[in-house]
Amino acid sequence: MNSFLHILISIILIYISCSNLRILYYLYQRKEKISSIFYDESNEKKVLKKSSNQKNLAFEKIAAKNSLSLDFMRRFQEKNSWKVYSVIIVFSSFYLINQIFSLFVLNSNILLIVLLVIIIMVILLPDRLVKRQTERRIKRISQDLPLIIDMMAIMIKSGMTIENSFRYLSTRVKPINKDVSVILERACLMMDVNGIEPSIDLIQREVPCKEIRMFCITLRRSISYGSSIYDALLELSSEIREIQKLTIEEKISALAAKMTLPMMGFFLVPVLIIVAGPVIMNIVSTFSNM
Repeated sequence: MNSFLHILISIILIYISCSNLRILYYLYQRKEKISSIFYDESNEKKVLKKSSNQKNLAFEKIAAKNSLSLDFMRRFQEKNSWKVYSVIIVFSSFYLINQIFSLFVLNSNILLIVLLVIIIMVILLPDRLVKRQTERRIKRISQDLPLIIDMMAIMIKSGMTIENSFRYLSTRVKPINKDVSVILERACLMMDVNGIEPSIDLIQREVPCKEIRMFCITLRRSISYGSSIYDALLELSSEIREIQKLTIEEKISALAAKMTLPMMGFFLVPVLIIVAGPVIMNIVSTFSNM
C-alpha cells in the first residue's frame, strides 16, 4: 500500500509539472507573437548590451526562429520556474521507475545525492546544448556559404544589383540553409530603411563566422572602390573552399596522432601477450618444477 501511494504521488507530480511547463511555454509563445507586433528596436539593444559577454547571442536569436528545441532551451536558461518544474519531472520519473522495477535500494542520502545531480544537470546541460547547437549551425553556414556566393555572383553577372540579389536569395536559399535565409531577410529589412552598407554590417555583426566576415569585407570593398564584384565573389568562394579543404586535410593528418594510443592499447598489448605469453609460461613451469 505504501509503495502504491509513492507511485501515485510520483505520477501526479509528473502530470502537474508537465502541464504547468507546457502552459508556461504556450504563454511565452503568445507573448512573443504579441511583442513582435509592437517590436521596439531599443529594447533589443538593451538586451544585447546586458548580455554582451555572450559571443553568439545575436545568432542564437536568429537560429531559434528555425529550431523549436533551440528556442525552448534558450528560454529555459532564463526561466527559473521552468527549471523547478523540470527538476520535479526528472526526480519524480526516476523515483517512479525505481519503485516499479526496484533497481536500487533508496534511502534519504541516495535521494539527496540524486536530487543534487539532477539540479546540477538542469542548470548546466541546457547551456551546453545551446552552445553546441549554435556552433553546429554556424559551421553549417560556413560550409554552405561558397554555394550561396556563387549564386549571388551569377545573379550579378546577369544584371542584378546587390540589393536585388539579396532579396532574391532571401526567398530562394531556404532549402539550402534556413538560417542564411532569415539573416538575408533581416538584412533586406535593414536595407529598405538604411541602405546596403548598414545591412552588410548587420550580417557581419550577427554571424560570428570568419567566412561571413570575409564575404562582408568583399562586398563593402567592392561598393566603396567600384571594383568588379563578380570576379571578387568568385575568387572569394574559391578561397573559402580552399580554406575548408585545408581544414579537412589538417583533421585527417591529425588522426594518425590521435590513433596512436588506441593502436597501442588494442593491438600492441595483445601482440605482446601472444608473443611473450608462451615464454613466460615456460619460465613459470620451469621454476615450479625446480
